[in-house]
Amino acid sequence: MSDESKKAEATVSEAAAQHMVPPCPHGFHYTVKSGDTMYLIARRFGITLDELIAANPQVRDPNLIYPGQVLCIPGRPAIHCPHGFVYIVKPGDTLSGIARKFGITVEQILSANPQITDPNLIYPGQRICIPIMPPVMPRRHCFMMHPTHHCPSAMGMGMIDIEKRELLVVARGIPDPRHFDMDHVVLMVRYREMEEFRVVEMMPMADGMMMSHHMMDAEMDKDPVLLIGAARRFPFFFGPLFLGVVVPFII
Repeated sequence: MSDESKKAEATVSEAAAQHMVPPCPHGFHYTVKSGDTMYLIARRFGITLDELIAANPQVRDPNLIYPGQVLCIPGRPAIHCPHGFVYIVKPGDTLSGIARKFGITVEQILSANPQITDPNLIYPGQRICIPIMPPVMPRRHCFMMHPTHHCPSAMGMGMIDIEKRELLVVARGIPDPRHFDMDHVVLMVRYREMEEFRVVEMMPMADGMMMSHHMMDAEMDKDPVLLIGAARRFPFFFGPLFLGVVVPFII
C-alpha cells in the first residue's frame, strides 16, 4: 500500500472516529452547535476542559470540533448537601433569582456549591445545593420554673437577656423559709463551667410574690441552671429546694 493510500485510510479512520457516538455511562450526549468550542461547552455544563477532553478520546484535536458532532458530557459527582436540599436549575434561572426564591444570598449558594466557578453561568438541569441557613439565635429566652415536693403549689418564671447579661426571675407560692429553720429565700445560678452556684437574694413583692433581678458578671450561657430555695445567712447554709428549672423556651 502506498504512502498516499495509508494517509487517505488514516484520514477516513479519523473522520469515522470523529463521527462516533462516544460511550457516556455516567453523563449525557451533546450535539455540537455552530460556534461551540470545547472550552465553551465545558463552561456551559459546569465541568473542566480536561474532564470534557478525557470523556471524549475520539476527539483527536480539542481545538477542532464541528457542528453535528456528538460529545459526551461527563456526569459530576453527586451534590453534597448535608444542610440543605438539591435544586435542579430550570430554563431562565439565575443564581440571584434562585437566591431570592429561597430567601438566601448568592454568596451563600456559592459557598455551598464550590463547583460553580462562574456565578453568571448555570444551565438547565444542573443540580445545586440550596443551603438552609440556621436561624439567628434570639437574644432573649423565657423559662418556666416548676415546684418540688417542698412547695407543690409554687410557680416561677423568668427571662434571660443574653446581650445585656440580665436575669429576671419571679416566683410565688414560696413557703416561709422559717418553716425550715432558714431566714431568707435565694436564687442560685450556675452557668457554663462555673464550679459553684452564684447566690442572689430573692426580694418580696406584693401578693406573696418574690423577685430577683441579677446582672451576670461574665458571658452568659443561654441555658443556665437556676434553683430557688431557703438559706441561712450566718453561717451560710442552703436549705431545701423550692423550685427547679426546665429548659428555657424562646420568645
